[in-house]
Amino acid sequence: MNVADTIIAIGSPPGRSQRTLLRLAGPDAFRVCDIIDPVRGLRSSVFELGSHALPVLRFIAPGPDSYTGDDVIELLVPGGRPLVELIRNELDGRADRLGIPLRDAGPGEYTARAYLNGRIDLLEAEGISETIRAETDSQLRAAHGLSAGGLGEFAREIASEIIRLAGLVEAGIDFTDQEDVVAIPMEELITSVQALLVPLRDRLARSVTIERLDSVPVVVLIGRPNAGKSSLFNALLGRERTVVADRAGTTRDVLAEPLQIDGDDGALEILLLDGAGFDPSNPNPGHLELAMERRIGEALQRSDLLIRCTAPGEEPIDLEPFIENGGGLRILDVATKCDLAADDARTGLRTSSTSALGLDTLTRSIRSSLGGSSNVLGADRFALNQRHESVLRRCRETLDQLLVLSCDDDAPPVEFLAARLRQALDELGMLIGRVTPDDVLDQVFANFCVGK
Repeated sequence: MNVADTIIAIGSPPGRSQRTLLRLAGPDAFRVCDIIDPVRGLRSSVFELGSHALPVLRFIAPGPDSYTGDDVIELLVPGGRPLVELIRNELDGRADRLGIPLRDAGPGEYTARAYLNGRIDLLEAEGISETIRAETDSQLRAAHGLSAGGLGEFAREIASEIIRLAGLVEAGIDFTDQEDVVAIPMEELITSVQALLVPLRDRLARSVTIERLDSVPVVVLIGRPNAGKSSLFNALLGRERTVVADRAGTTRDVLAEPLQIDGDDGALEILLLDGAGFDPSNPNPGHLELAMERRIGEALQRSDLLIRCTAPGEEPIDLEPFIENGGGLRILDVATKCDLAADDARTGLRTSSTSALGLDTLTRSIRSSLGGSSNVLGADRFALNQRHESVLRRCRETLDQLLVLSCDDDAPPVEFLAARLRQALDELGMLIGRVTPDDVLDQVFANFCVGK
């Protein structure tokens, strides 16, 4: 990636639209667009296309106060593809005549330039990437939390305190001949490290990995016709989502709805599927039954948990013929319509959609069967990806080791403690950028008159 190039790309999503956004960024963006006196803002303008003057909206953002830190210009033009190609060809021609290297932007290059030009940090860049690929509200909130810079600010505050402590510890090593330099007392170092560990442990304890937010388990209700699946589906959702009738075969397709199950560590969101009832013992299924069975088979293959519903007087349906490599598939057996059969020999959780019998137990069992961890970002929780979590965890472990060494009666040489502080800084440097020795030395000079 050559940041000295001027780049161009279509900024609109794929597909047809009435308008298309063309974005240019780089040192020669204004020259290509024949802008002599760039003034920041959005204005109506015309684009000279041969002998035609095309009305456009033009946004100008001179660097370094632009998104990328470069000179940026955006053209909002009519959305027809042939017209956009004519505009692009005209811009290429202008660049060639001026001897300006104008090329297509690479994937993510605008955001990469923003990072390289110091407009955003790496965490904010990752937040933008997560925003683009977010599919659920929890994922979008997590992405906004990253792009807003909250984690970076937290890491910099921790790093700043570690730099202060490292400066004090290393001052006691390097400047012991200076009468006004006093090494940090061990009690103060221990207290300061303990104070650092409190927010680190809290952040890790209240964090959910973005990868976990990406995972929405699929739970499928399965059973014979009129086994009470749809009634149970509605009861779990708390609303009438599907038609319920005593007549078998009322449900003809697979219905899907999100469902949140609350727990002590937050909510678990699942995708609950209600499949049409089918009878594997039917020797001559019709075309409709075969189509329904095929759709159910597809749902079973993507499921993380099956809830096998069995009505009074029936045996649990045999699922083996419909599950490939189903040895590890989790199946939760549920005896439905228990208000109609107070005492029978069926196995599994006893439920009644009419009286709500066993529904709380069923939701707890679903959550337990799926591992129990939250995948919904609550107001009091933080989102980290695996890299962020690993970095913070290693930093915490390093400070824990430092605390153990500091509290030992046979305390090691102070150089060992300084090395642990350096290691913790290096870990945080993976999030906020490398911390240089000058940072620590600056702290020394800011607190002591070592220069004299």
